[in-house]
Amino acid sequence: MEFILWNREEFDRVYNCTGINVDDIPIEQRRYPIAAIFCILLGCIYYPLYFPCIYSFWKNRAKNPCYILLIYLSILDICTLWGPTFAHGFFSLTGVVYCSSPKLTYFVGTAYLFLWAAECSADLILGINRCIEMAFPNISKKLFHNNRIYIWIVFCTLYGIYWLLFRHPYIFNGITFQVLFDPLIGYKPFRIEFFQEDLKEFTIHNTILAIGSPVFIQVFIVSMFNTSAGIVYAYNMNHANHGILPVMIAHFSWLHIHGM
Repeated sequence: MEFILWNREEFDRVYNCTGINVDDIPIEQRRYPIAAIFCILLGCIYYPLYFPCIYSFWKNRAKNPCYILLIYLSILDICTLWGPTFAHGFFSLTGVVYCSSPKLTYFVGTAYLFLWAAECSADLILGINRCIEMAFPNISKKLFHNNRIYIWIVFCTLYGIYWLLFRHPYIFNGITFQVLFDPLIGYKPFRIEFFQEDLKEFTIHNTILAIGSPVFIQVFIVSMFNTSAGIVYAYNMNHANHGILPVMIAHFSWLHIHGM
């Protein structure tokens, strides 16, 4: 978001569609209808399941601060889930690339970035909370009880805002069925010179998440999806010729993280 707000010169260099004809790549090569329909159907299944979970967390919020963190995570997941399900499915069905819908894909991408960063950091805090709660309950009371949990929630939100403001957003690309930093992939070679800092921070973030998430048994399955999504997305971002299988693994791992 920094680039569109304060650095228009950089924005115009990275997101300039001048000379690009979207139809140079036929729409048939920009659509994955079966995967898109599957994404939309999963969204219809997962969304109704969230509300009884939130109600349960809300009823128990006074028992332990982890429930407040779970409510925060649930809200983030509800706000995020429309992306890999309905938005991704709609974009793929209609063969969207950045230059066919620049404003829509850009602002959807910034929302992805904020929600993804905040949710990932909150996942890690939840894991740390549960481990300390079980191993060192007195330390846990000092760190998380008496409304201190809200300090951690503010930290997670600020971390999301950092990615929102100072990193390039994820842009959906119908050619590859994934979100990418470079909006012109498929029409121009990957311009790594614009995205080196993004890729570096993205890889560090996902490596920490992949190592740090599976720290307690209650969230093993979610951590497994977090780990696979983090590793495969980091690989995809750094290797242009990765094929469609890693894309599908990364996307549906991401979808199931927020659905579960």
